[in-house]
This record gives sequence, structure tokens and C-alpha cells, in this order.
Amino acid sequence: MLSRSRVKDLAVILCLMLVVAGVSHFVITNPLGPSRLLYYVQAPFIQWTTRCSAGAPRWMERVQHYGTHRMAAPASQLAYIAPTGELSHCETGWSDGFFGEEVLHASTRFRYASITKTVTAIAIIDLINRGKLSLDDSITDVLSFGVELRDPRVAEITVGHLLAHRGGWDRVRSQDVMFMINHKPWCPESPRKLTETSLMYAPGEKEAYSNLGYCLLGLVAEKVTGKPFRWYVSDLLAFKTTTLRFIDGPYLADEVSYDTRHENFYTREYYKNYDFKALSSSAGLSGNAIDLANLIKASLARGPLTILDGDMVHGCNPARIQECYGFGVHRYQPSPDHMPLYMHGGKLPGVASLIGITPDRGVLVWLGAGTPRRGSGALAKFYEYVRNELDK
Repeated sequence: MLSRSRVKDLAVILCLMLVVAGVSHFVITNPLGPSRLLYYVQAPFIQWTTRCSAGAPRWMERVQHYGTHRMAAPASQLAYIAPTGELSHCETGWSDGFFGEEVLHASTRFRYASITKTVTAIAIIDLINRGKLSLDDSITDVLSFGVELRDPRVAEITVGHLLAHRGGWDRVRSQDVMFMINHKPWCPESPRKLTETSLMYAPGEKEAYSNLGYCLLGLVAEKVTGKPFRWYVSDLLAFKTTTLRFIDGPYLADEVSYDTRHENFYTREYYKNYDFKALSSSAGLSGNAIDLANLIKASLARGPLTILDGDMVHGCNPARIQECYGFGVHRYQPSPDHMPLYMHGGKLPGVASLIGITPDRGVLVWLGAGTPRRGSGALAKFYEYVRNELDK
């Protein structure tokens, strides 16, 4: 019969074996699991690195801390231009990864991801304000195809429809042709493929977020101006005086290091799978938060049309994120008693971004070098957190 001490020793050994087996199973079946758990140990130390400009509102530091923890962004920038024009900014983390040598600066480059669309909308609205284009112009007329369409409804798609994601496509029900892995999209290099497109809805009938629609807006700008889209936008918005640049895929020398540990599939080399030249007008810009906030703020002073003048009440539910789109932004308002916030978000592997505009035209830009776990609902919660802070 085993002695009591012997039984105790065996029990300890058995427990240790179970722990080792459990940890081994966790690491083998979920190789990123340990590093993901480690992030939440690192996050409080990263939050301590937050630096804000003199006189910055206290809520900005809170947003940075929230973004570090909830958005899993180890490096981030936040810029805010008050309705009266005062600029404040905050930076958190290191530009070259966890506990790196280079402190994140206000000038450090981030990828803008889909908030590029807001810049594209500003460029298209400028053409409208100068009488070069109209919201009601049919894109098939602007692009001058002059051939029979597979789906006659394509002829009804207008510039206004594309700005508001109401062109008739739905990437939820079919593949997003702009983001098919290792597959070159037909837009913008083969625009006549549009004549072979079949729509899922009549133009204007339903709102469905569309990268393709914004690629087509880039083609519209090229046709009207006679310049490549990148040249036109860079000249119009004076990119040479800012950090704004289009990206071609590989990381630039002054770009932040992105954390992709919370991605289920992509790594930092994800860009090799996509055509960033084709994504120029939908997700192809980079720069810092301050320069983008200044660009958006300046656009709101020009008119008569601005990105805030889109129809964001067309039978949609503003309490739902990314539903009530106008011109490059959507209206988010949890209830009629809450302040609305005009927003656009962006996401690429290891990249999260947000634009927010208040009704009195305060402008916020947040850029993060990390992404939360897919399916966590963190993005929607972050939007609501930012809106609440601005509404206090």
C-alpha cells in the first residue's frame, strides 16, 4: 500500500503532467495564443508611454489608453482639431515595435486603410463644387463606354450612388473583387469590365459597403481631370507639404511597425497578396493623424458641398455602425437624444483607423498599429467610446 506522502507526490506529478499537456495543447492548436495573452500584460506598460501636446483635453489620453487595451494597438496616434481650430494630439508606444528604441512621433507614418475613402470623397466633391461633375452624373456616361451593358441597371449608377455605397453591389453576398487574395482586380486597369457587371440591387435601392464603388470614383476623377488619380489627388490636396503618400505595398522607411498577432490568417507580409495601386482610391493612403485631421478640417470650410452634406437619413438605422452613409462618412447616433458623430473606420491586417466629425465640425483622427481579435466587437465599442467622450 502506498504511503500518504507517496500518493501526494504522485498527485503533484500528475497535476504537473496535466498542466504541461494543457499548455502544450494550447500552444500547438493556437500558436499565437501565448503572444496574444502576453499583450494584455504588456498593455499597461504601453499606456504609460502616452504623450499629449500641452493643453490637450484629458479625454484624449483616455481614448489612447482605451485604444491600447481594447483595440490591441501597441502604437497609436490621436489628433483632434476643435471646432474653434485648436489642434491637440497624443502619441502612444514605439514606432519600431514593442519596447523598441524609436519613440513614436507625431510625424510617424501609418496606413490609413479605408479612411482613404473620405479623402477620395473630398476630391470628388471638389470636382462637383467646380462644376466639373455632378452627383447625378451616370458613371457609364462619364466613362464613355458606348457599348451594351449585361445589366441595364448599371447605366443608372450615379456619382452620388458610389459616394454613398448605393451602387448595387454587395460584398457580403459575393466576393469583394478589390480584395481577392493573389487575384488582380479588374478595376481600375480594365474599366470596360463594368459593362459585364451584374448588380444585386437597383442603384440607390440599398446601401452596401463597396470598395469597388470607390475604385470607380477614382476612374471618374481620372476621366474628368485627364490625370492619373494619384497625381490629381496629390496636387489638389498639396501632399508635398504633408506626410500623405500613396503606398504600393511594402512598408516605407518612416512607417510604424504593425502588430498582427490578433489576426487569424494574415501576417505582416499580407501586402504581397494585394494590388495597392488598384486600392489607391479605396484603401491606398498613408500619413500621420495630424495631417489627415488638417486636410479634413480644411475641406469642411470649402463649399458649397462638403462630405457632411450627404443624405444620411435615407431609411437607415443610425444606431448601427456603418449603415447611414453619405459622402465618405456615415452617421452614428445611438438614439435621438445622443449627439451624432460622422465617422469612417478603416482596417487592414495590423491596421485600425477612425475619422470622427462632430456636428459643430470638430475633427478627430485615430490611427492604430494593431487590431483586436476578429469577432470581439471591439471596433463598435471603440466607436461608441469615442462618441461618448466627444459628447461629454
